[in-house]
Amino acid sequence: MKSLHILSFLALPYAAAVLGAQIPLKDPFSREPWRSAGRAAGSARWRFDVEPSPNATENYVFETVASLLQQWPNTRYRNGNIVPATIPVGTLLYHGTDKEKVPDNPNWVATDPEHSFLFCRTVEEGKGCWHLTLAATRPLNVLYFDGSSAAKMPGTMDAQDVLRGKVEPGRLFDEVNRIMDLCKWGKKYNLDGFMRMEMDFEIMLCDFTQGVEVASFLNLHSLQPGIPGVPNPKRIGNLPGTLLLQAFRVLEAGKTHDRFPGETRAKLDLTRLTSFYDTDMFPSLVAERYGQERWDHRVAQLGADGREQLLSRLDDVLSSTGKEQVGSGVDWTSLIRVIIHRHADRLEILRYMLNSTDEEVAKTLADIHDYTTSMLDPYILHGVRPINASSASIEWAAPIFEVCASTHTKIISTTLKSKLTYSETLILGAVDGVLHEICRVVVGIWAEGVVLQLPGAESRPAEDVITDWSARVDKLMKWLDWSVWVKCNPGCSFEETCYLPTWPWLHVAWPHRPPLPPRPPRKERDIIPGGLERKWDRLWGWVEDFSGAVDEDYYRRPQPKCIRRVFPLVDL
Repeated sequence: MKSLHILSFLALPYAAAVLGAQIPLKDPFSREPWRSAGRAAGSARWRFDVEPSPNATENYVFETVASLLQQWPNTRYRNGNIVPATIPVGTLLYHGTDKEKVPDNPNWVATDPEHSFLFCRTVEEGKGCWHLTLAATRPLNVLYFDGSSAAKMPGTMDAQDVLRGKVEPGRLFDEVNRIMDLCKWGKKYNLDGFMRMEMDFEIMLCDFTQGVEVASFLNLHSLQPGIPGVPNPKRIGNLPGTLLLQAFRVLEAGKTHDRFPGETRAKLDLTRLTSFYDTDMFPSLVAERYGQERWDHRVAQLGADGREQLLSRLDDVLSSTGKEQVGSGVDWTSLIRVIIHRHADRLEILRYMLNSTDEEVAKTLADIHDYTTSMLDPYILHGVRPINASSASIEWAAPIFEVCASTHTKIISTTLKSKLTYSETLILGAVDGVLHEICRVVVGIWAEGVVLQLPGAESRPAEDVITDWSARVDKLMKWLDWSVWVKCNPGCSFEETCYLPTWPWLHVAWPHRPPLPPRPPRKERDIIPGGLERKWDRLWGWVEDFSGAVDEDYYRRPQPKCIRRVFPLVDL
């Protein structure tokens, strides 16, 4: 077995530098001598052996904020935040119906016409259907529920139903009462609606006469008559040809928002974000989440006290007399993208290198150390080095750890601190926590490589070192759990698209599918907004997608796979 003493030829310029004479160093942040970094090295914050707490949520806050308004990550993990947003002037919204009448009650509009066209149908042969296009004449104030908040699956609507005070697992399909309750609650805050996502984005619009104007109201050809006359197919491939194509067009429209920047027709106000991963605001969820995978996190477990805290928080951020500040002006979205862009590909490449099957282990290890050095070049301070190889400790690298972890947020944490809103402070903590863990692991690996190259260093089998480093990078990437790493591998062909299983194409045999709501008495049907009862939920909710097997994890832990996007559409 090869040992690391054979690597003495590696990084000779750096080895020579670190063994040279010491020179005085200054902290670029505090302007104090690096002697102060010795104190930091002894503190828990800059220790390399201190891992995140099992109850830490900085990684969750970071990833959910990074994922807002994006189809792909919100299909994977289905709840996390509530964020005020505005729909810009001129934005088009779409509504499909079976009657030539603009809704006079709260109803649903889509951000893409393919989505609303699913609801454009006729109840009488040969009459066509009606498709309404609205244009925003002023900014529309909406509240955005992230995740798959329009999907009829366990947990997806928790935030809405907690807000309503009616978390009833058997009432997932009770959309009429849900929209009525939310619009009634939001009226005092001048909310025009609520934004949600299923296979595409939609808005629960509270008033079709406020802030919008009819751009067109077209009598279109209808794909199928009303739901009562449509046989319930068991597989998407058994749908009539026109419906099958339309289903794929909706999937395609939603996928245009898969990755950043996602759905751009909503402008989020992150200075007023509410996160259910805020452990100070919602401590009751900490114990409920303990030991759970993220797939199983539920907002419904908030409890009565947590609900009151949520209502109070939303009152602060939505009320004209609320306590919220204007904000610092920090572009949090850009800051988070910078961090992802700087580290996502590099960590993935580092993991790939650590899993190399090359028999030249010494060369592989040298390449890995060179790569981590290049990742950290902007932070490797001149003269910060180990004194000798008598100890395996890497605490000497704490100043580099600190610079790596603090550079992006140092000024925000000091100069701008007094201007931060509560939400911005939460996001800042998430960014700091994520950078801290990335730098702890990467700087730690790099520093160990430096020590192992010094004369007299402990001789360790190279294979053991690679195994250890690989485990650390794997653990880091699992903790970060960035959606950018969730993709079809190998990639899909031109005739395919990468698909993440989602509502509404749930498996007909899925054992935990929610029950359909009871049909209202016939005499009450005309009272229901739109008179439609969301009846297409009755069809699409039980259409099996592209999987032939019954697998509970298929929906609980959706994994990407390639499906065809050209004929034959379901020939996998």
